[in-house]
Amino acid sequence: MAKVGLKYPVYAVLAENGSVVSYSSGAVLAKAIEASINIDTNDVKLFADDAVAESDQSFSSGSVKIGIDDLYDAAKVALLAYVEGATIDASLGSKELSAGASTGANVGFGFYCKVIRSGLTRYRAIWMKKVQFKEPSDEATTKGEKVEFKTPSLEGTIMMAADDKWKEEGTFSTEALAKAWLEGKCGLANKVATPVSSVASGYYAEAQSVTLTCATSGASIYYTTDGTIPSATNGTLYSTPIACADPSNTCIKAVAVKTDYTASDILELYITVA
Repeated sequence: MAKVGLKYPVYAVLAENGSVVSYSSGAVLAKAIEASINIDTNDVKLFADDAVAESDQSFSSGSVKIGIDDLYDAAKVALLAYVEGATIDASLGSKELSAGASTGANVGFGFYCKVIRSGLTRYRAIWMKKVQFKEPSDEATTKGEKVEFKTPSLEGTIMMAADDKWKEEGTFSTEALAKAWLEGKCGLANKVATPVSSVASGYYAEAQSVTLTCATSGASIYYTTDGTIPSATNGTLYSTPIACADPSNTCIKAVAVKTDYTASDILELYITVA
């Protein structure tokens, strides 16, 4: 088997109830660059009559390292226990992040890679059932004669989940099937698409009319303008464009929901008209 590619690193927050394992808040981590998995096994032997009578080579623990193109704020909050504070750049919608002594959440984590077997292209997807990532190193280099890209890597500890499994994997004939399998594991398959705005965050000289749309058929959009988190029970059901008058400073937060689906990620807009 020859491995010739790596794509689609995804994660979801793990919940364990007895021996039942479930996942929520699935998301794509970033674009993958490289990945490695190392497994430690028990190496216990029982000697009897001057020979090995019993041996235990079962899973003990493991580690995973994933190189990615960027480590986004949402992933820092979900994986590394960062805490969001006040908005610090209205045009970007970025918030101050604080890192403390808390450890990251336990998550499920997976990706897929392209492989060649007997001259045929296949797609192997891997889902690690319980992983805890740690704070990565933060490196930067001054610009020299040649441009050098610095990209982050995340390292995590692989553990046995409550259902006595640490990994699930599958090999598929098409890339779409491998991707769909991973989305099913982390819940993205039944997650509503994030609302899209016709107007980006930023500063404008004239009044704006904000149109919201959602790619998921049958989804409803709820929004707030008071800074609170929108939901089906908090906010206004979107039906007509949202007016941003001149002058105004408007924070719009929107979420899309659909029955039997996981609610979308929240769209945040910061629009200043002056």
